[in-house]
Amino acid sequence: MAEFKPDFEVRSTKDVTNEVLKIVKGIVEGWYNSGSVDWEDVWDRMEKSQLDDGRGVDMGTDLDSPAIRKIKREIGVWRNSG
Repeated sequence: MAEFKPDFEVRSTKDVTNEVLKIVKGIVEGWYNSGSVDWEDVWDRMEKSQLDDGRGVDMGTDLDSPAIRKIKREIGVWRNSG
């Protein structure tokens, strides 16, 4: 029987790891390469993703959490850097 691994909860800024940002960048690159980003869609896609260790990602219910705000800032810097 496979070992149960609880989802990784992304709520605070410290939860926004390099691995989480890598997943978000992949989503943004693949779906929103130009133009504005639909953050609700990114959030939904993150909820369906998995970390390298097999855990799912739990983004919570607050689309204005400190973690989401940090992700938006980091992606903005990344997209502006070209």
